Amino acid sequence: MSRYISAIPGRAFSLSAAALLILLSFVVFSGGLGGGFLFDDYPNLVSDPHWRLTTLTLDGLREAIGNGFSGLGGRPLALLSFALDHLRAGPDPSALKLTNVAMHALNTVLVFLLVRMLVGFIPARHGATAKRDSLFAACVAAFWSIHPLQVSTVLYIVQRMEIGAATGILLACLAYMQGRRRQMDGQRSWTWFVAASLATLAGLGFKESAVLAPVFIACIEICVLQFAGPDRVSRWLKLLFTGVAISAGLVFAFVVLPYFSAPGRFAFREFDLQQRLLTQGPVLVHYLSQILLPVPDRLVFYYDNFPISRGLLTPAWTLIAWTILAGLAASVVLCRRRYPLAALGIAWFFVGHLLTSNVVPLELAFEHRNYLALLGVLLVLAEVSTRVLRRLHLDACVTLVAVVLVATVTLTTLQVMTWADPMRLATSLAGRNIESARASYALGRQLFEQSRDDTQSPSWSLAREEFLHAARLGARSPLPEQALIIMHARDGTPLPEDIWPRLQRKYAAYLLTPEAEGALWQLANCRQLEQCPLDAQALFETFIVALDRNPDSARLHSIYATFAYTVLQDSDLGTAMMREAVALAPNDAQFRANLARMIVCLPQHEPEWESLVATVRAANRDGTYADDLREIELGRKACSSQSARMQTSRKN
Repeated sequence: MSRYISAIPGRAFSLSAAALLILLSFVVFSGGLGGGFLFDDYPNLVSDPHWRLTTLTLDGLREAIGNGFSGLGGRPLALLSFALDHLRAGPDPSALKLTNVAMHALNTVLVFLLVRMLVGFIPARHGATAKRDSLFAACVAAFWSIHPLQVSTVLYIVQRMEIGAATGILLACLAYMQGRRRQMDGQRSWTWFVAASLATLAGLGFKESAVLAPVFIACIEICVLQFAGPDRVSRWLKLLFTGVAISAGLVFAFVVLPYFSAPGRFAFREFDLQQRLLTQGPVLVHYLSQILLPVPDRLVFYYDNFPISRGLLTPAWTLIAWTILAGLAASVVLCRRRYPLAALGIAWFFVGHLLTSNVVPLELAFEHRNYLALLGVLLVLAEVSTRVLRRLHLDACVTLVAVVLVATVTLTTLQVMTWADPMRLATSLAGRNIESARASYALGRQLFEQSRDDTQSPSWSLAREEFLHAARLGARSPLPEQALIIMHARDGTPLPEDIWPRLQRKYAAYLLTPEAEGALWQLANCRQLEQCPLDAQALFETFIVALDRNPDSARLHSIYATFAYTVLQDSDLGTAMMREAVALAPNDAQFRANLARMIVCLPQHEPEWESLVATVRAANRDGTYADDLREIELGRKACSSQSARMQTSRKN
């Protein structure tokens, strides 16, 4: 093996390694392309029509990238990539997943290049070990690519945002390091630093997490490059990084922290700011355990029942976890000079979680948050393994790595096979975490779809039991109760008596979340259909409870207005509630469009209608309200035709 590797020219070896890494990524993950949509895919992709590009026109592209996905920047590049996928293959989830795999394969090559460049900067590894450095980098990249934890990012369609942001970060790091190399050699370097900035902006087009690119770069500078170069350059770099760090700290202390510490920021969560921060200690240690022992049964995907830390000793594991993390953080300082790659790996892991484990009221844990952070742990393991095995012959080292790689591929393949089928995935996740209401609800949903509304089907009964189990776990989400109400209404079977009261207690106890809003919308939308005669009075009472708890929710007022207008047949109440929605969110043209639809046939409101339509047209720069305007115009024509027929009838 060593003779074979030695015989390959350096450039050919690198190109071969990159090609094999791409092939490995496609071979391992392509088996999971048939897994369908999942969880956040539904609100972001399935329920949103704006990204579905059908013709390659400027207006179509503008509409596709100007709508959907929450975030400061709107994530236009992520939306553009989804739009182009739809243009190519329609709303086929397997086509969307294939693009994810291709982007992940690209990132694998970037990881290979990054690690190879990193080890090239470490003095002890220069010169004769160049080819071994490439082999070392290829092994790290391979394990990063096919680690079982990556399955829930690569095959989870909406997490293309995370993959794309990682692409921007990796490109920024590579460009910065190339610039620093040229700087050390006395060559022009500013173009590479500009390229690093542009790569960061591209990453931000996918997700806000790309803002961490400068922090990753700072870790590389501190741990590996160590401000090397002429004294003037070294001093300038130290001043620059110190100034940026101080500025970022001041922004965090006086802008970010006060904002998220304000009363009510965490009201829609089961935890407050302090509890979230405390819980992130056990969360990060849990991530580390999943990376080190990636058995599929430990990858549960849903973490809605992750234990919340109420104090350092509640539970006691919180203090132990934070002690472990403190030890790891201290080791960065202690081993930075002697073991720079290991120090960088530990710092890289922490930086990877800097946003998601901070003060922002996100959910406590998700596996995809380890997508780039995983590389840090692998760098530590690779550094330690290299030093332990350095006395062994290269052939022995390659054999050991191959054995571990095969074992990892096996574990990942098992996970991919699970993700390849929606029913298999839902069953596995519910079995892995029986206390997760989300996992149980997801399985119930799959079973209910499989039953095809046949109450005699075993799937129907099993779906009902899963929904009941999820409802009785005590989670905040109203989705299990919503599902039970809809399935019994559609199938004409008696609903358990405690479901409506249980649902109303949830809306009375907690502030509205997007998930809770969606549940009410689904119930109201279902009630409008003849085949879904759910209890309108109970739904009305649920709306009253929700409005009492959330009087400032414009979206809730809008949903209730539509329910009152269409189901209760109370046009006055419907228009009054929609006007309230407009007043609560005067800058959201959607509510004005909804109100315009309601009063389109009322001549006494003609001036108001014209004003509403003009506002919606002005807000339609990105095509956001094109469908609403078409419906309003159709409604206007229908009203005109009806009025003309009535006048003709009177004359006759």
